[in-house]
Parts: sequence; structure tokens; C-alpha cells
Amino acid sequence: MTTITNTNNRKDYLDTAVTLTLSLILGVLGGLILLATGWLLTSTPAGLALAQALAITEKTPWYFTRSAGTVAYLLLASSTIWGLLLSTKLLKDHIPAALSLAMHNILSWLAVVLTSLHALALLWDSYYSYSLADLTVPFIGPYKPGWVGLGIIGFYLMFLTTLSFNFRKQIGQKRWRQLHYLTFGVYLLATVHGVTAGTDSGNLGMQLLYWGSGLLVLFLTNFRLLVGKGKPAS
Repeated sequence: MTTITNTNNRKDYLDTAVTLTLSLILGVLGGLILLATGWLLTSTPAGLALAQALAITEKTPWYFTRSAGTVAYLLLASSTIWGLLLSTKLLKDHIPAALSLAMHNILSWLAVVLTSLHALALLWDSYYSYSLADLTVPFIGPYKPGWVGLGIIGFYLMFLTTLSFNFRKQIGQKRWRQLHYLTFGVYLLATVHGVTAGTDSGNLGMQLLYWGSGLLVLFLTNFRLLVGKGKPAS
């Protein structure tokens, strides 16, 4: 029995290491591809011709970062709401636990990817001059550094909580759940960042997204505290 347990533990650690390694490789590769694409489109005759044919202008990065940020926030809100639905067992009788957790994980990783693109696109912004340091170190950027800095911190916490899905067995269910409470902070930081630093925060659609998701998160949190105190699906 001990031998079987040790073998299973080694397999879990190996699977986690492979997943982490692939995630890091894909993340670095995606960033390099994005940087290479930007250089080709702005520094070579063929790239400039292609950019002109695709109607890519100096404002395109700004439009892209706004749209990517909106989609990233929508995915983050969906992941937060889905996680609350899981913790209150409202989905237990309708969707298999494994599928529910997989959906929660997928939504979280998609939010991480879109948030990364939201930030990286600013490297080609023509109005503000951004560097990698501005995008990775909180509170030093050229545009509203305080509010943007909160968004950077929120991204790091989001990446940490999302990555923790791959270490549930090693961390332990109790500690993993405690770590996962950081998702409330992630959602709050992302909302504050979007409202204060987002140029589209005054639009009716964005206001409905902020208020709608915020009220739903608040309702489900209270519902969980008052009614749904059962253990989450595992």
C-alpha cells in the first residue's frame, strides 16, 4: 500500500511539473511571438505593407488593449461567479463535479491570457511610451500609475490562484481553499482598476458589466455565508 501511495505521489508531482513547464514555455513563446509580430509590422517594409493592407494604424494597439481588457474582465467575473456557484453547490445536481472544476480552471486561465495580451499590447501604444518594467512593476507606469499598479498586483494574484489548481493535492484541500479566497481580492482589484483606469468605464455597457457582476458576486457570497456552507466539489 505504501509503495502504491508513493508511486501515485511521484506521478502527481511529475504531472504537475510537466503542466507547469508547459505553461511557462507557452507563456514565454506567446510573448516572443507577440513581440516578433509587432517588430515585423513596424520595422520591415513587408510588415508595413501588410499592416497597411490590414488597416492596422498607430491606434490599433490602443483599441486592442481596451478590447482585450474588457474580455479579460468578463472572463474573470465569470470565473469568480462560477467558483461561487461551485462552493454553494448550486451546480452539484446539474453538472458533474469534474466538469465544473475544469470549467472554472479554463475560465481562470483564459482570463490570465487575455490580461497578459491586454498589458503587452501597450508596448506598441503610440500615445504613452510603455516598457516591460512599466507593465510588470506596480506604480511606475506613465498612465495613472496608482490605479494601473493595482491592476498589476491583481494580475499576479490571479496568476497565483490560477496556478494553484495544478497543486491542489500537494497544497492540501484546506490550504488550497484558504489560498483561493484571494480570488475575491483579485476581482476587487480588477474592478477598481477597470473603473479608475479604463477609458471605457463611463460607457453604459461597462457600467452594467461592473454593477451586474459585482452585485451577483455580492449576492452569491452572502448566499454562501448564510446558506451554502457545504464543502465544494472535489
